[in-house]
Amino acid sequence: MRSTTIILILLIILLSIETTSAEDIEWASESEYTLYEGDRFSKEGYKVEASAFYVDPGLVLITIYQNEEVVASDIITGNEWINYNDEINVTVVNTTGYNRIWINEKDKPRAEIEVRFRAVPELQLTISINKEVYEPDDQIIQTEVVVKNTGTWSIKDVELNIQTDGLQTSKNLKFNYDNIAKRRSEKIEFYLKIPNLKEQRTYNITSTVFGKSWDGERITANTSRSITILPGWKILEIQKKVTESVYLHGDYIKNHDIVYNNYTNNSNISTNSTALVTLEISNPGITDIKGIVLTDYLPENFVLDDDSSLDWEFNLSSKKKKEFSYSMKPLSHGIYTIPDAVANWSLDGKQYDATSILNQSQIIVHAACINLTKSTDQTYISPGDEVTVSVNIKNTGTIQATVNVSDIIPENAILSNNSITRLKRVFLQEGGSQRLVYRIKINSTQDMLLPSASANFSDIYGYSGTTASNTITIYVNEAYNTVNETNNTENATQAIANQTEVSTSGIFSMVIEFISNLFSNESVSE
Repeated sequence: MRSTTIILILLIILLSIETTSAEDIEWASESEYTLYEGDRFSKEGYKVEASAFYVDPGLVLITIYQNEEVVASDIITGNEWINYNDEINVTVVNTTGYNRIWINEKDKPRAEIEVRFRAVPELQLTISINKEVYEPDDQIIQTEVVVKNTGTWSIKDVELNIQTDGLQTSKNLKFNYDNIAKRRSEKIEFYLKIPNLKEQRTYNITSTVFGKSWDGERITANTSRSITILPGWKILEIQKKVTESVYLHGDYIKNHDIVYNNYTNNSNISTNSTALVTLEISNPGITDIKGIVLTDYLPENFVLDDDSSLDWEFNLSSKKKKEFSYSMKPLSHGIYTIPDAVANWSLDGKQYDATSILNQSQIIVHAACINLTKSTDQTYISPGDEVTVSVNIKNTGTIQATVNVSDIIPENAILSNNSITRLKRVFLQEGGSQRLVYRIKINSTQDMLLPSASANFSDIYGYSGTTASNTITIYVNEAYNTVNETNNTENATQAIANQTEVSTSGIFSMVIEFISNLFSNESVSE
């Protein structure tokens, strides 16, 4: 009897302790459900089932599942509850229906229950910035940190700390909150100053928050965000501009520009014989750069027009620019590649360089250029044979020119009747050509060298020059087969027939004739 009494006292104590523990727990707001026999509902990882109704005494079997396993089960009646691990609480409010005379849905046994889950506060942190990479010119970084209670109960004694990894800010980044209610948040906005860096660097903005739950449990959360800041200095920028084209000409053309332009009614024709080069160097960064050495180079066949230098040494402040210029003149016609200008400097013990950006890659030098090519219809002959000689004259330049061509008859050679060895005042446009064709009779028994033909020319900009053709060796053999004489005669006849005439028709020819007469004494020797 005494032992039974002790057991009953222990049971009363245990039940009292369990009841007290359950009442001390904070539960989230309850949800009401109606479950018919065999019904289940699922929420937050749990399933609750009602089965085995005993309607007359108002009893129902409630089973709680977690991961499809039974974790709690009990037969309870109205205003009684079943609790699992202080995580979920199911209370039976009422049971209705008639199990014995169950005829229709109205009579189907059912249980009205309330389900509550343990109140769980939870902290969430986010850091927001406008972008991930910042230029020095951006100056500041606008930052926002939000701490939110995403749980089902309030959090008290919340402390928020933000670390900027060395980035400066005028605001204290430690915050305290007595309480953050469920589904509520706190927002903090502040600005970070962008430093003037010599090299690119990535900063990590971190945030940590902690608080206390209703049961004294410590709740924490943390997050971070990376920010990349580009250096405060940038590579120098160099723009190089060069005159697109120039002309080779004699100095006296400048004295006749007005006459020429008025006569041709084309005042836009340029007679510049020098090219202007302009270098603009700028410092786009926010750091001053000292000891810059800028060096430029001339294209092939160009020389400086004055005593200018191609080397400059200077300092350049942030956002400032400098400009340098010089003139250069060509020595020959053609198309030439423009070299890059290069700047060198040092910063914090490191060497840097920058190359210019060109508005064009080449410069054109306009002038007449006369090429002579000498050829014969045969190079192996017998004494007394006739040879047809052709001198091809072509203007490979870009300006029309007046050309005088002459050739020399060597000893032991006789010029055939009606043949000439000189052409005077031949007008050749760009790409134009002409031929001088004549026949000579070779009376030598030795091999003979035909000397170079020569030409002097002048274009309409006063540029003049001389040029010569190649030489040709005629091989003479007394035993040479004379059967080829007929073929030689035919080739000579064809060469003469191919000779072209100079075209000087129209108003343009009159203009050229006028200019040629104007400059003939100075530029073209007769």
